[in-house]
Amino acid sequence: GMLRVFRLVRALRPLRVINRAPGLKLVVQTLLSSLKPIGNIVLICCTFFIIFGILGVQLFKGLFFYCDGPDIANQNITDRIECLSHEENRWINQKYNFDNLGQALMSLFVLSSKDGWVDIMYHGLDAVGIDKQPKQNFNEWRLLYFISFLLLVGFFVLNMFVGVVVENFHRCRAEQEKEERAARA
Repeated sequence: GMLRVFRLVRALRPLRVINRAPGLKLVVQTLLSSLKPIGNIVLICCTFFIIFGILGVQLFKGLFFYCDGPDIANQNITDRIECLSHEENRWINQKYNFDNLGQALMSLFVLSSKDGWVDIMYHGLDAVGIDKQPKQNFNEWRLLYFISFLLLVGFFVLNMFVGVVVENFHRCRAEQEKEERAARA
């Protein structure tokens, strides 16, 4: 019990360096003073995610299913019934879809990370209808949903994060310089 407390205190000993290194102290002060504004930005970001998640569920619920099998191209499949009429075929859903709010938020997170977002966007553009086989670029207007999400969340909110940290860094640096001048005088 008590030995763990001493080990924890010993593990925190390198943090004393912060007071001795003014640059490190400035960075830590900046991060700590940025927590509240960053929390506000996280709330804004969550609001955007929920709004686009609900909109994504309304637009794409049940539309990301497709037929998978060894000879799909030659079978001319248009819907689920035709797909399952061949016993070697399977009717499966995409990994990232908008069937419920949780799946939509996960898909939007992948979109915002910009890693694999193109595949999700193309699945949305190709979607025809519930229990229908996707067709390439079936509804290109859905592109507006994905591009607006990327612009609003991916760039705007990310720049807000960076702006808050930079602004707090400049404020903390000015305060630190003021303290140093007062200490010299």
